[in-house]
Amino acid sequence: MKLVLKMPDIPAPGTKIPGAILGLEGGDALEGRADRVDEFYKHGVRIMQIVRLHNNELGDIMRAMPNLDPGPYSGGLTPKGRAVIDRMQEIGMVVDMSHASKATLKDVVAYCKKPVLDSHTTTLCSAENTCDRVDEFYKSRARTWEEMEWIASTGGVICSRPVSWKTQPGKTIRDWADELLEMKKRIGIEHIGIGTDGGGIPLLVSGYKDVRDLGKLTEALTEVGFTREDLAAFMGKNVYRVLGKYLR
Repeated sequence: MKLVLKMPDIPAPGTKIPGAILGLEGGDALEGRADRVDEFYKHGVRIMQIVRLHNNELGDIMRAMPNLDPGPYSGGLTPKGRAVIDRMQEIGMVVDMSHASKATLKDVVAYCKKPVLDSHTTTLCSAENTCDRVDEFYKSRARTWEEMEWIASTGGVICSRPVSWKTQPGKTIRDWADELLEMKKRIGIEHIGIGTDGGGIPLLVSGYKDVRDLGKLTEALTEVGFTREDLAAFMGKNVYRVLGKYLR
């Protein structure tokens, strides 16, 4: 596997050796220190989530895991969080807003000068805007249309994951495709991407086990009206565009 540190390191289509972009899921290890961004950058990290399972010195999470104390809330992006984002943008580390609370996301979108990424999430509502069937914990890990529009306004990308709600056990890959079609209509094809969250989803959509099943999603997206250009954008070009704003 080839470590991707800058844009030219990304393997060309058909290359046998795959590339890997290192990401840090949660900025807890920074301990609120912007200078530590450089330490992780030297180790090859090029994408970092601000928060994950705990509220930290940078900002707040959406909601804690069951039986896990999230710690005190700050009410949004903190001064230390702004300093960290400044340094990330300066040296070339993608700002990932997965798991961030609505208030933290809103502050980051207003503050960040480059596109932001939400690397693994899902929509809060279906095309019919029916949210009442979604269990509370998983609802807290989904983005509203308003939040996704904020991310899109930065030129960023919302990456959808194949999660099925406990109250929707029959959700299929086709249902996921319908969800993505609604995202395309509402926020634009240039702002959606694939975000599988492999190993992090307790209940997957029916018919999907791992990335080897992405071909099934491609078929379903084609059935709902995605063009070849749409598929290319969704499957990688959109995230590639965001990477190009950071990596040198």
